[in-house]
Parts: sequence; structure tokens; C-alpha cells
Amino acid sequence: MTKPLSQQTIQRLAFVRFLHAQGIAQSAQPEPMSAAAILSFQDAVEHFLLISADHLEVNLPSNMHFPQYWEKLQPKLPAGQVLPSKQALGRVNKLRVDLKHHGNIPSSHAIAQSKADVTTFFTDAAQMIFNVDFETVDMADLIAHPEVAGLLREARTHFEADRVIFAMAGLALAFEELLEHYMSRKKGWGESPFTFGDRLPMFRPERSERASPVSRQLKALTTATTRMKKAMRVMALGIDYARYVHFTALTPSEISWGRDGSIKFSVDDMSRSLTADDYQLARLFVIESALQAARADAVLERLAVHYPEDMDYDVEEWTWSGPSDPQIR
Repeated sequence: MTKPLSQQTIQRLAFVRFLHAQGIAQSAQPEPMSAAAILSFQDAVEHFLLISADHLEVNLPSNMHFPQYWEKLQPKLPAGQVLPSKQALGRVNKLRVDLKHHGNIPSSHAIAQSKADVTTFFTDAAQMIFNVDFETVDMADLIAHPEVAGLLREARTHFEADRVIFAMAGLALAFEELLEHYMSRKKGWGESPFTFGDRLPMFRPERSERASPVSRQLKALTTATTRMKKAMRVMALGIDYARYVHFTALTPSEISWGRDGSIKFSVDDMSRSLTADDYQLARLFVIESALQAARADAVLERLAVHYPEDMDYDVEEWTWSGPSDPQIR
């Protein structure tokens, strides 16, 4: 009987899925950047094997060599079953050693073969050891913000029902929720450092056939300022801006919230041609962005400690003095 999975094991498997997805995305990049996929694939496999050892209660020596995992895990596997892909993953490990320690860039064919071999291994081994479908391991479990994780799960539900456009809209909402989380975190020290000023109201131009130059300029300034504030917010959180632009090109635009709580979004011809690969790429971006932005949580918590909400501040004005000033000797 398969041992039940703990929440920690589920989260660790989610991280393996994240590394695997990251490797797949890297493998699609042009050479030689695609070579980084080998490192992600190998990290994902080794992490999976370590989780397997913990789950099966196998003690591993501190000086483990990669092929030994198959030998050490075998006695705890179900009767008659063998941990798969030993030879195939040995090739992946050799590519990793050649790349990391000898500077040998793998060929595009070798990267594609590694992608297939690693995917096959996870598909078979996850079912054998953990009794789970690897594709059902949800990377949303890595995200600390419940609202963002919830929207990612809702998007996945749409995707699994073959509603790709709705799934992509869900990803766009998840990203907006991520930014909103850091914008709206106000403490005793005032507005969040990721807000960059007050929200700008929607500009409504003059109701005439020909708006005045001032009206046109105000509309242009409002649009430009709104876009720049969002770009600054994205970059301040450590999110790759170029990938963000790609993400916005894939996901539905002009999302609006009605007073009744409804959410509407625009769908064009490009949206109707989105594929499963587009969805996976966009979902990985949201998850990576959430993990990257999480570094800001420590900053916000430090500010909250330094400036508590319930403290009355007694501020004095001091004058800077150099070390030669007799007043400070």
C-alpha cells in the first residue's frame, strides 16, 4: 500500500515540476542558451530522487554518485518493479557534467532527447513511487499568496476542460492579483513602496467631435503614466520585463471589473489561436514571477517592524557634523 503524501512532500514535488517546466522552457530557446535546460532537468531529477528516498524511508550515504540512486531505492519499490530510465538519465547526467565541469555545449538533438527522457521518467516514476500522475502535481502549491494560487487553480480547471481562452484570462487575473498584493500592503509607514503614487482615475475626454489639445494631452499623459507605473512595479519586484511583455501579448487584454463583481475581458483573433504550449509558458511566467516577487515580503515585513501602525512618532531634526567638528568629540 502506497504511503500517503505529506503536505511537505507535495510542495517538494511541485518544485520538481517547476524545475522540469523551467527546463522545457529553456530547451525552446536558441542555442547556446538552450543548454541551460540540461542543468534544470538534472536538478529536477536529483531532487525527485531525494524526495523518493525520504518518502520510502531510505537512508542515503553522504557521498552518493548518481547511478547509486537506482541501487539504493530498489529494495523499497513495489515487488517486481524497477525504477525506470537508469540508462537514459545516465546520459542526461553525463551531459550535465560535460556542460558544467568541461564547458561542452550539448547539441540541440541531445537537449530534445533529454527533455523526452526526463519527461518519461517523471511520468513513470511518480506513479510508481507516489501513486500520483506527475501532470496533476500543481505548481501553485509553491505560491504563498492564496488569492494568486486560487486563480492559478481556476485557470487550470478551464485549461483541462479545453477552454484555453478562459484559462489564459485566469492567468492574467492571477498576475494582476500578484501586483495588487504588493500595491495594497499598507502599514504604519504609509503606502507600499511598490505603489508609485496614487491610482490614476480613468480619463474621460470631452464629449465633442473634436477634443481640445489640452484634453488630448491629458489623455496621453494619463495613459503613459499608468503604463510606466505598472512597468516600474513589475521591475521593482524583480520580474523580467521582457517576459512580462510577452505574457501580455499572450493573455487577454482590457480586463475590467463591473460593479456587480463581474469580470470582462477582450477576445481577438489572436486569443482564439492560443495553444496549450502558450498556456504552459504563461503559467510558468506567473509562478516564476510570484516566487521572484516573494523576496519583497521580507522588505515589507522589515518596514512594518520599523514603523508599527500603533506608534506615535516623535521626530527631531538633527544637523550632520563631520568627524572634525568639536561638538561631537
